[in-house]
Amino acid sequence: MAEKKKNIILIYLEYSGFMVLYGTLRLLPFRAARAFCRGLIKLLWLIDGRHRERSISHILHAGVVQSREEAVRMARRSMLEFGYLLAEIVKVDQLYNHECVDLLATEYILDLVLPCRNPGCRQGIVVTAHFGNWEIAGRFFSEQSQTPMFSLMRPFSNPLIGEKILAHRRSSTHILIDKHQGIRPVLKALQEGRTASILIDQHAASREGVECIFFGHPARVHMTPALLHLKTGIPICPEVTVRDPERPFHFTLETGEAIRYTPTGDKEKDIRILTQMCITALEKLMRKHPEQWLWAPRHWLDIDRRQAAEYANWKAPDYLQKVYDEMMSTPLSPRTRVDFNGDPIQK
Repeated sequence: MAEKKKNIILIYLEYSGFMVLYGTLRLLPFRAARAFCRGLIKLLWLIDGRHRERSISHILHAGVVQSREEAVRMARRSMLEFGYLLAEIVKVDQLYNHECVDLLATEYILDLVLPCRNPGCRQGIVVTAHFGNWEIAGRFFSEQSQTPMFSLMRPFSNPLIGEKILAHRRSSTHILIDKHQGIRPVLKALQEGRTASILIDQHAASREGVECIFFGHPARVHMTPALLHLKTGIPICPEVTVRDPERPFHFTLETGEAIRYTPTGDKEKDIRILTQMCITALEKLMRKHPEQWLWAPRHWLDIDRRQAAEYANWKAPDYLQKVYDEMMSTPLSPRTRVDFNGDPIQK
């Protein structure tokens, strides 16, 4: 089904309001911009009851806290983190440098990313989430690995606001591909030697995703990384970009174990297993800092959807449940923290 286009008058009204906010944040020092966004989000917390209550119910649904009181605190913190993101996006070109990012990764991914460790091919399929400051990851990976990158993206509902934000993402080494263009431009970009960056944590349409276990509940997850891995053999690198609460505009790119999979010959089953591996690897990383995830979107099939009752007793296939249980019970592999020069800081 084609997406409904927004009214042109509404587009310009939204854009005008956004540009007032954008211009204000551009003029303010970063700490003042963060404080401004924090105040804005606190006001939004009070007046936007729909997203506030949805965030709280989703946190409880995922089981990451034990009480509604804890869920309220986490939901408020999650909204504040989104406010910080807004300030960071607007001012990224004024603030970004290599010193603002550390990398916490397994030895394999360090070899994949850092040319000082591996002068060969450093191509990967990075799967990530709307977590912390996900905008930083693409720029960091492409610059540090010296490998050009592309991000697969969903168009903004307001194209004028979208273009303003996307201008901060694009660079000479980082291009954007509209997901509606299909798989061909993605494969072409990989054939050119680019690394991929794909957000997979939000609900996928039935033609774009497969049903997996996510925080113990059914969710339809984007299967593009699985398709690309099966087609190319390029390793999948799960990653989240964690905002440092003590140091403004400082982040740690945390990765899990690289995912490499040997096909069984059953393509449909292979896609579901690989997709489950991707989203479970992200879940393990996200559970360390759940307050930095966007909880308001409708991630699951068994809550806040018209068909939720159909999934009330949903049971994953045994082979998916086995993948989920084994991955969740296995501790993260040893990882090394390196600074922007690739020098180790700590284990």
